[in-house]
Amino acid sequence: MDKPMIVEEFTVKAPLEKAWELLSNMESFALCIPGCKEVKKVSETEYDWVLQAKVLRTSRTIVARTRATELTPPVHAEFRGEGELKERFSRYKMTLSGTMELQPVSDDETKITFKGDVHASGLGGFIINKVASGQMQGLFRDFEQNVRAALEK
Repeated sequence: MDKPMIVEEFTVKAPLEKAWELLSNMESFALCIPGCKEVKKVSETEYDWVLQAKVLRTSRTIVARTRATELTPPVHAEFRGEGELKERFSRYKMTLSGTMELQPVSDDETKITFKGDVHASGLGGFIINKVASGQMQGLFRDFEQNVRAALEK
């Protein structure tokens, strides 16, 4: 079964601490995710991300309860989210997960390595996974642009 997974890296013109501040904060990090329309703090460790995703010809809304599962300042962060994508006749459980590694390149540059995936389960979930896997490269480009815009101001 195809599982939408991406592993990419890029370098930003920002010191390690500034990159860490953005990417380890679930509210600011979520806003770099393409399609994230809103972030709601639920508790000290959990956030609801409201995501708009294009599936085939229409947009769908996913609300994913997301939390940081591991933080090792200022170089490593992991997150996991679970939610539901609702269709007219079906519901799909969606699982989002990601890992980020930050490495200083110089005093003013940081290399970011991002690994993430999205997985849908339920009847027909393989169709959602197939569509998502075809979109991951474009979504990553948008993610990289959003991170750069937030850090390189």
